[in-house]
Order: sequence, then C-alpha cells, then structure tokens
Amino acid sequence: MRCLFLVILSFILIVAKAQDETFLSVDKENISFEDLVEYISSETGMRVYLPEDQTPDIVKSISLDSASVKNALEYFLLGSKFKVSEWNNSFVILSNENLIRKIPIYVKEEAERGDAKDILNTKSEDRYIQGRKSDVMATFDVGDKNIHSSGKIRISGKILDMDNGEPIIGATVYIEETKSGAASDLHGYFAIVLPRGNYNAQFSSMGYEPRKCYLNVYSNGRISVKMEQATVSLLEAVIFGDRQMDIKRKDPGLEKISLDAIKSIPMMMGEKDVIKVSEMLPGIVNVGEGSSGLNVRGGSSDQNAFYINRVPVYNASHLFGFFPAFNSDIIKDFSIYKGFIPAEFGGRLSSVFNITTKQGNKHNFNIHGGTNPFSSKVTIEGPIVKEKSSVLLSARSSFSDWILAAIDDPIISESGANFNDVSFYLDKHSDNSVISAFVYTSNDKFNLSDINSYEYSNRGGSLNLYHDFNSLFRVNMSMIASQYKFSTIDMQNVSTAYEHSYSIKHYEFRADFIQTINESNSLYFGINGILYNLDRGSVLPYGVESLRMIVDHGKENGLETALYISDKYDVTSWLDITAGLRYSLFAPLGSDDIYTYYEDQPREAAFINDTLFFQNNQAIKWYKSPEFRLSLNFKTDPNGTIKIAFNQMSQNLFMLNNTVAIAPNTQWKLADYHIKPALGNQVSAGIFRNIFDGKLETSIELFYKKTSNYTEFKDGADFLSNPLIETAVLQGDQESYGIEFLLKKKTGRFNGWLAYTYSRSFVEVDGENSWNQINYGNVYSSNYDIPNVINAVLNYSFSKRITLSSVITYQQGRPVTYPISNYYFGNISVIDYFERNKYRIPDYFRTDISLTLEGNLKKNKLIHSSWMLSVYNVTGRNNAYSVYFQLDKAVMKSYKYSVIGIPFVTATWLFKFGNYASH
Repeated sequence: MRCLFLVILSFILIVAKAQDETFLSVDKENISFEDLVEYISSETGMRVYLPEDQTPDIVKSISLDSASVKNALEYFLLGSKFKVSEWNNSFVILSNENLIRKIPIYVKEEAERGDAKDILNTKSEDRYIQGRKSDVMATFDVGDKNIHSSGKIRISGKILDMDNGEPIIGATVYIEETKSGAASDLHGYFAIVLPRGNYNAQFSSMGYEPRKCYLNVYSNGRISVKMEQATVSLLEAVIFGDRQMDIKRKDPGLEKISLDAIKSIPMMMGEKDVIKVSEMLPGIVNVGEGSSGLNVRGGSSDQNAFYINRVPVYNASHLFGFFPAFNSDIIKDFSIYKGFIPAEFGGRLSSVFNITTKQGNKHNFNIHGGTNPFSSKVTIEGPIVKEKSSVLLSARSSFSDWILAAIDDPIISESGANFNDVSFYLDKHSDNSVISAFVYTSNDKFNLSDINSYEYSNRGGSLNLYHDFNSLFRVNMSMIASQYKFSTIDMQNVSTAYEHSYSIKHYEFRADFIQTINESNSLYFGINGILYNLDRGSVLPYGVESLRMIVDHGKENGLETALYISDKYDVTSWLDITAGLRYSLFAPLGSDDIYTYYEDQPREAAFINDTLFFQNNQAIKWYKSPEFRLSLNFKTDPNGTIKIAFNQMSQNLFMLNNTVAIAPNTQWKLADYHIKPALGNQVSAGIFRNIFDGKLETSIELFYKKTSNYTEFKDGADFLSNPLIETAVLQGDQESYGIEFLLKKKTGRFNGWLAYTYSRSFVEVDGENSWNQINYGNVYSSNYDIPNVINAVLNYSFSKRITLSSVITYQQGRPVTYPISNYYFGNISVIDYFERNKYRIPDYFRTDISLTLEGNLKKNKLIHSSWMLSVYNVTGRNNAYSVYFQLDKAVMKSYKYSVIGIPFVTATWLFKFGNYASH
C-alpha cells in the first residue's frame, strides 16, 4: 500500500511539472534573435531579459516541434558565448555566465604574499563579493541636509593612508559627473567646488588601490578618505608627481623621484641616494666621484637650493659626496624644479630640490633600518595618540675607519672618516589643522693623517602650522632656523699651517596661502623673510712654527624679503596656465666698514680712497628684483602636450670657491655694497607624449638661460689670505642652452629610463679695462660645460623577490685649463697657462650593477629583511677626476687623478619589524 502511494504521488508531481512547463512549435527561416524573442513572448507570454549592450547578433533558421522555451533559446544560441538561465517564470541571457542562484561562499585567502592561488569565480560571483566588501562604495554626506545651498558648494577633505594614517601626497579625486578633480597637497588636503547634488567620486594615488565613493553634497563641508596600499609590489622605476603623475599634466622641467623606484638602483656605498639618482635625469650632472654638489642646466653648484621639510641645507652630502646627507628611509616626496619654478620659491638661479619626509605611523609602532660595512641606520616611528599624533626618529652613523686602517699606506691607514645624522619629526592632527615640528642635525669629521682635518655640520629645524580656514582657503605657516658651520686645520706645511672656522645662520618666517576659486582656478600667494648671519671667522696660525699671518674675515648680515602671488588656471580642456609674480628685496646690513675705490682704477687695496661706516642693522644697500613666472600647457591630443615656461630668478648669495668641486670648507658669501645679486632668465619648451598605449613616456625639452652679474673669480684668487673679497671677484654674464631627451618604461618586469642631454654653458667677463676682464674678455666655457651626457637606469625583476638593476653613465670631459710653458724669472719658476677652460679632461664612463634579494614575504612575520649586493664601476675604469702637472727636471709632466679606479663591492642588509606591506 505504501509503495502504491509513492508511485501515485510521483506520477502526480511529474504531471504537474509537465503542465507547468510551456511548450511551443516554431518553424522560421533566417529569423533574428530579436524576432525570436518577440515570437516567444506573443505565443507564450513569457519574457526574456538580457543587457541592452549584449544583444546576440545572430540570424539563423529554426524548426522545432513541441519544444520548451528554454530548449528553443538554447538551440538558437548554440555555439555562441551566451547562456540561458530561468528566473521567475522568465529567462535571463548573460554573456559567458549563468545567473547566480545562491549566495557564493567567500573564502579568505591565507596564502603567502606573492604566491597566492587564484580562486576562479564567475563574473556575477566576483561582483557580488566585491559588493559585500566593507567600504568599497562608501557614501559621504557633505554638509547639512537641512541647509538648502544654491550655487557652488565648497568641499575640502583629507586623504590618508589606511595602514599608518599618514597623509597621501598627490592623491587625486575625480568627479565623474562634472569631469573635474583636484589633488592633495603635502598634508593630504584637497579642495573642490561642486553644485548641490549626488556624485560619483574616484580617489587614486600611485601605490594605492583606487577607491570609489558616493558624495551626497548638501552644503559646505569636509570629508576624510582612507586609502589602502596596493596589494602587489611596485616594480616600476617611475619618476612621478601629484597632478604630475601624468606626463601630460606635469610642469615643464619638473622631476619627481619615487623611493620605490630607486630601491634597487646600485649605489657606491649601498645607500639609497636620491641626490645621486637625480644625476641620472636629463640636465643634471656631477663633476665626478668624491665631490658634492650638482650642476643643473649649465649652472654652478651654488645655484641650487636644497630643502628638507622647509629647512635649507647648505651642504647636502656626507664625506665629500660619497654618502647622501638625507636618510632615504624617511623621504616621502622628492621634487626637482629645474624648468618652471613656482613663485613660492626664490633665491636660486638653477633649481630647487624640495624634500618632504614621512610622518610617523599613526596606528602602530614600527622599526626598520639597515647596515653595510660602512654605515648603519635605524628608524623608529609610531603613534602618540592613535590617528591624532605621531613621532618619527631616524639615526645614521658610519664606522668606516677600520677600512682605512687596513690599507697598506701609512698616510691613509692613520686617517679617519666618519659621519652621523639624526632626524626627528613630531605632528598633531585635528579636523582642520596640522601642527608639526622637525629637527635635522648632521656631523662630519675627516682627517688625512697629520696633513689636514675637516669638521662640518648642519643644524636645522622647522615649526609648521597648516590650517584649513574653510573648504577653499588654507594657510601653511613656518618658522625655520638653519646653520652650517665648518672648521679646518691645514698642517701640510709647518710654516704655513693654519686653522679656520666659519658659520652661516639662516632664520626664516614664511606664510603660504591657497585660495581655491573654483574647480579650475586656484590662487597661491604668500610672504617670507630671511635673516642671514655669517661669521666668516679668522684664519689663525696653527702650531708654534707657523708663520701664517692672522686674517680676520669679519661678519656679515643680510635681510631678504619677498611677496608672491600665482594663479593656476585650467582655461579649457586643452590649455592650463600658471602665471605668477614674485617681488624680492635684499639688503646687506651693518654694522660694517665698507671701502670705496678710485674710479677707473683696479679694485685693489692700493686704490682705496674712502671708508663708509654703517651702524648695527642699518641697510647698506637695497636690491630690488621683480620676478615673473609663466607656464603654459597645451594638450595636443589624448596622448601628448606641448609645454612652455619662463622664469625670472635672483640670487643674493654665492660660494667662494675657485675649484670645480665643493669642498667642506667652501664659504658662502652674501651680495654686498660692491657685489650685486645675480639675475637670471630662463625659457624652455618641450613635447611630452605617451606612446605604445601608454607603456612608454617620452619627452624632448629645449632650454635657454641667461644670467647677469654672474660671479667669477680672478686667476689665482685666494679667499683665505685676502679679506677684501671684492678685489678677488668680477661679475659678468653666463649663458647656457641645450636639449634634453627622456624615454621611460614604467611597467613590466623590465623597466627603467634612458636620458640624453646636450647642453653648452659659457661665461663672459668683459669689462672696459683689462683688470675687469677674464680670459682677455673672450667668451670661455664654464667649469660645468659638459656637452654630451647619456644615462641609463635598467631594472629587471625575475620575481617579486629578486631584482637585477644596472646604471650606465657617460659624460664628455669637462673643461680644464692647461699650462703651455714654464719660464724662470731669476730663480723663480713661472708657469704660463693657456686660455681659461680651453681643453677637456678625458671622457667619463661607468657601469654599476646590483642584485636585490627580498626575504620571505609572508604577511605575519616578526622581522622582514632583504639583501642588496652592488658593484660600483664594474669595468674598473680609471675615470679622470682631474689632470694636474708637475715639473720634473725642468720638464712639465701631466698626471691623471682617479678617485675610484677599481670595482667597488658593497653588501647591504635591510630589516623591518612588523608586517611587510606596512611602512
């Protein structure tokens, strides 16, 4: 009986199912899919759904008798990518997927970073999982719903790193509906103007996962957006910027270097050095190993300004340029302005190197550092109050004396060289303000046996207040102090041994304002004042046998002030204009006694005719300098732009240096009663393009620069024995021009860049009289006239843990002055030199390689570490740093001096406590 009941029940269910299913007959010749769907709807009343943009483009004949609707559809779509799914007595057709009928299981991956297994889901499942993730499409309500604002609404916000709470520099926000956007500044703030309404916003930044959000805009207000770091390692060697991330948007002559981009680039001492890497870019050169200072677009080394968190650094190197002055582990943003220089910067003719450090981690404490045979470094950071305030402390020190002691040379083995530096950063955040303090100190000491010794140091600090008054008006105020000093003892000759100390102090206040007018127009204006105090010291005899005369170089004071205003205006979709005016005033200050000289006579001590007396803080002379800045960016097509820039600059201080390289005891000198500030004009134009679907970036830029009142030194100038500097220098004109080419591949296993620069630099000092001329008044090559420079940076990533990098550099030999004869005047030997800088030293060529090995990349580890093995000067080439001459039995013989003539191998171990991805 029970079996009979089950059989009857099964029969009833089968019949019911058959009655529910609808059958139809169709016999059509060359019918389209749209016509088939219309026929099914008219015959059965059933609906067929599919995306509007995915209608099958199929026409065929169909002949079926008493087939189900689903079978009819599947038959017609047989062989295509479309699939049929039943849904609520209707049918849904999707491309390459079935309609999801149940919630998919979401499995959390526990795989090792870099070795995660792929989990294959359907598109619908992926969309569902993404939709279930928290905060993927967060909604921000801006302002008060009860306020009915009309017209433009001002929105400001802050973009932060989700892991450590640091502000993200240069993150972009893009509003899809208005096609407008903005970029965050150094404190992560951005501002944008929108009408009341609802918007889709996308936040993007290099190294972070893009984030989409909904904005419900009611009235003026603020938001805070956190972004998550990208889960894949960055292999690119990229030079990038904020709104400059796109080569089509970046300002002319601006370069931004990513620390991720240079982490594998070989360096001589195993230290990542952003200053040395900048030499690989177009238009920037260095005169050789063992020398600090850079020459940008044919200018001298003192024409470049270096700032770290607004603190000026007057000597940006350790140990004669072998080590970087800044710990790269704390650098967050590094910008080089060498073409268009914003109006907020002044005081240098060639370039501005602007460094911004990281802030401390606002969520967790973190320790990271590294060591190699020459130096060690460590950085500690963490929150004071989570998400509100943080601290960062970084320290480095060298221990290279053991290497010198092991060298089989009595002079070198008894020598010593060491340095140390410390950086400290403290900040406190509120809803609309950031208060921060930064301190930097560095010390260097070098002694060459009992021949000479140097000690020099940098000290600096800044106290900063960033305040957002409202959604569109912001201010950044800073109080800054900096000091560079050195002391030298020269014992090479007992009878002329001396000691000398020097210092330059820099006190500054500045206030920079930003007013966002609308979504395409922003106004920048501000004021700054600098007080210089120079103690040029006294040259004193060293030792009881020294016959050196005491020379008092005295003290100098100067006041520099400036006002500036600049407007950044996106005029149309194809034209951006930035125009600014900076007006600077400079005055050397008393107390001082100024000598005047007879007219039409050489400016020498023998021709002094009067003395002018100036009281304490009395202006000796006023120098005024209006400086106009302009940048034009023409978008020619979706892949390229043409950029034109013009700069006027002034410089009120210069270096007293009659050699090509900067020495630790090189003095800075202010413009004064006799020596005028240098004035420079530069114009540049270039073409910037993405090619091969954006895989490559390329640019060609031309520049021309003319400088007046350029300070040049007379032959045989001596700045130690002569306190009257105006008698040892002359002022003339400097002219430089050139073309720069850059080809960069940003992505893929193989990446890097190729840079070529052709440039010329000339000087002319042609006074009315012979004593006011150099090189008989003829034009001559400057010390930094290096016509051809080729640099290549190449990286290849075998995996996320193994990277091979190489640097190849070539420079044409720099100018040098050679002797042409030697004659005797009585018993005194006199050397006669040819025209200044008429010849050149041999060309320079060097190849470096490095291999970076990352440790295990598992997420939950106490310590993560990596190794970097680098070889500097792989080919062992004896590149000439200089050529010098000596008399040997009345015969003049030449010698080539090389600093590093063998391959130099360094192994560096880097470590970090905590999660690999957090930093």
